[in-house]
Amino acid sequence: MHTSLRRGTALALSVVALSVASAACDIVTADLKQSATAEWRKTYTLEPGGRVEISNVNGRIRVEPSGSNKVDVVAEKKAKGASADAAKQALERIEIKENVSPDSVRIETKTPRNNGVFGGSTEVTYTVRVPADADVRFTTVNGGIEVSRLANRIKLETTNGGITAHDVSGAIEATTTNGGVDVDLTQLARGGVTLGCTNGAIKLRLPADAAATISARVANGGIDSDGLKLDTTESSRRSLEARMNGGGPSIKIEGTNGGIKISAR
Repeated sequence: MHTSLRRGTALALSVVALSVASAACDIVTADLKQSATAEWRKTYTLEPGGRVEISNVNGRIRVEPSGSNKVDVVAEKKAKGASADAAKQALERIEIKENVSPDSVRIETKTPRNNGVFGGSTEVTYTVRVPADADVRFTTVNGGIEVSRLANRIKLETTNGGITAHDVSGAIEATTTNGGVDVDLTQLARGGVTLGCTNGAIKLRLPADAAATISARVANGGIDSDGLKLDTTESSRRSLEARMNGGGPSIKIEGTNGGIKISAR
């Protein structure tokens, strides 16, 4: 009899624990039907060759040249919540911090780490215009990065999102974990090219007459360099070591799951 009582009590406690756990999950996964938005705008003057850095958490970054010495930043802040008040409160917890000097503009996005506890989610998307000769670095965690027509050193990094760079002529380093990398060069700078992706394809286009030293590796996927004039020292499905037009600045490409394609523009 005592054994039956203990079993019954244990079963009741298990049901209670399960109910509490389910309730907790309901809080975190609440239907976020309401949203709130706000726009943050700033314009800065940057000395020639200055540096621009933007660090984001959730949201894409899109960048193009300003045609002047101005840096124009538009950040669209967006929050979702189970209610209008929850969305508004989540929106108010988004911070954009500035660190500015004549030769440097640094912007960092701060979002609450425990959105689920408050029944909300947050996102910031950036649309940026910078001097074409600026030294730039853009990073985000969840979101893509797109840049175009920049001419100085470029560093791009994300975790969940693709990276695209069109008509760029500066040295470039671009890496992502989940997404792809697509780079189009109008010329190959002395600083060269470094590209990396864990899950996704890597594509690089460059002028047919560019002089480069190429080193490419991929774990799962092939390497396609058809149409280029290469002197190869190692060539297989998963690795390539070669000189293009006699050799020149370094091109290093590393992939894990996805193909690599290097081609002429």
